[in-house]
Amino acid sequence: MRRILLVEDEKMIRYGIYVMIEDSGVPYREIVECRNGKEAAACLEKGRYDLVLTDIRMPLMDGLELAKWIYETLEKEIRPLIVAISGYAEFEYVKEIMKYQAVDYILKPVDREELKKVLWHVEDVLRERGRSAEEEIADGGASLSHVSQNKMQSAVDYIRRNYGKPIDMAEVSNYVSMNYSMFSALFKEYTGRNFSSYLKTLRIEKSKKLLCSTDIGITEISQKVGFEDARYFTKVFKEETGLPPSVFREEQKN
Repeated sequence: MRRILLVEDEKMIRYGIYVMIEDSGVPYREIVECRNGKEAAACLEKGRYDLVLTDIRMPLMDGLELAKWIYETLEKEIRPLIVAISGYAEFEYVKEIMKYQAVDYILKPVDREELKKVLWHVEDVLRERGRSAEEEIADGGASLSHVSQNKMQSAVDYIRRNYGKPIDMAEVSNYVSMNYSMFSALFKEYTGRNFSSYLKTLRIEKSKKLLCSTDIGITEISQKVGFEDARYFTKVFKEETGLPPSVFREEQKN
């Protein structure tokens, strides 16, 4: 599983790329979103990422400056791979970013199949460098055996396929044939979150995308992402985002 840093200043484009990554089938643990290179550099100072997918033109620190910062600041062993996103008018910048060891680029508007192809190319490069998707990806992950990691990845995949249904930890631990308490401990070690927090965050992220990209009613959205009670969904959504779903949708439109 990979940690991906998605750096794009335009919110709707960022959401769109996020969804495309999710649908690509590429194994990943986490996608962290940043609005500019400065935010991305702060994330890279705090933790290790496998891939930085960055726009070229951004405020504060653009993609070229970010790539240069990565090349000059981070040790070779922990440098993430870089993929640039650019418009046709910025192709000179793409050639420049390749000097800082970017492995590929994608032209805007981003095509789903092209992005998928590039992401799998990145996965192949990482595997060639010996950083397989099953290796430990978090501090403390060394206690996870190869079998346990595979089971945890199966659990994550199962949750992502079934988050819209009323699933619980007992169901998922049974799915991967693991003791309930052991599953609970290993799941938190593997994902960095306990089961309920992981599921809740996933459901809210999915609901945000539906709110931004569709005109479906709040009640129907709550049901699609696994909340049986629309009022409870609204309460959880506000706790997670600071806004009720209806206000969040209106702000995204504006």
